[in-house]
Amino acid sequence: MSAEAADREAVSGSRPCTPPQTSWFEFLLDPSLLEQHLQSPHPDPSPVQLIIQFLEQASKPSVNEQNQVQPPVDNRRNRTLKLMALKVAAHLRWDLNMLEKGLTIPVLNMLLNELLCVSHVPPGVKHVDLDLSTLPPTTAMAVLIYNRWAIRTIVLSSFPEKQTKPGPHQLNMMNLVQQEKELMENILSVLREQATDSIMVLERALNIKKDFYIHTLRTLDLLAADPSTANGETESSTAGLHISADHLHCQVHYDLGGIYFQQGCSETSVYEKAREHFRMARELLTKLDFSASLCCLDEQRLAGYWSACRTLTGTSDPNESQHTPYGQISCFMRNHDYGVSKNSQSTVLPLNMLR
Repeated sequence: MSAEAADREAVSGSRPCTPPQTSWFEFLLDPSLLEQHLQSPHPDPSPVQLIIQFLEQASKPSVNEQNQVQPPVDNRRNRTLKLMALKVAAHLRWDLNMLEKGLTIPVLNMLLNELLCVSHVPPGVKHVDLDLSTLPPTTAMAVLIYNRWAIRTIVLSSFPEKQTKPGPHQLNMMNLVQQEKELMENILSVLREQATDSIMVLERALNIKKDFYIHTLRTLDLLAADPSTANGETESSTAGLHISADHLHCQVHYDLGGIYFQQGCSETSVYEKAREHFRMARELLTKLDFSASLCCLDEQRLAGYWSACRTLTGTSDPNESQHTPYGQISCFMRNHDYGVSKNSQSTVLPLNMLR
């Protein structure tokens, strides 16, 4: 071996070996690989990336012999891909915060509609016409997760987003971006039309005192093995992730408070409803251990909403500390002081406090 070859071998041998990224089709070939992958410390691709890849492959249109584009085929491969996307979401404990950050509205819409389908939510029936108290726990929970996401998405879509100018390498992707934007607007339009129904579904859920269960990897495996028994009044109905009534109510109060707060911009009396829901969320939060269950509640945002609601409804505490950002916001709003004195030292408040 020459000196140059020896040097190259020594250098390459000293480099850390980076394992290749696992491809989506490998999970189809080996069903046991998915859970192993998700349990690894730093899975690559990440769980959210896997959901995108699985649903992207499952929703690809087909082309017939006449070279005509056809809707995605409903075959075993595509059903398995959708089921694997659901299993990844189950691994994430159906954390809407995480899913909303990592998935676009169209992808999350596809994921949650698939959850409704596998959970045996009656097709063609409005959710507002369902009696959740009579449905199997996993079915009822699927309806609640979907409608929670619906009103959360309406709220999040009302926040301004920074627009980025496309660079030279992005110009050829503008058509795809425009198509996705149109699809997103179509979905948002439907969600807004159904907002009243979604709110009613969630309001009624607050009257249900029994506990709920949401699908886990195990119950989804049962579903794949025997669809007829995986979601009925069987042992698998209570084999999923347990969600206590108080945990669910706390989350629903928080989400309803958010949509009512957003609606208050055009009807100020609605702030009273928002305040009451945030009050209940705060009360439940003090006695619950969210580390042990489903949690998509942002405590800092809840504190901001609560402070703003008390100010807007005239119920804020005049002695509230002005040394915290929330206290300063309340003071400014009470005094209609939206400017900054030339001689005063201002504190820069985070713009996302109520987001």
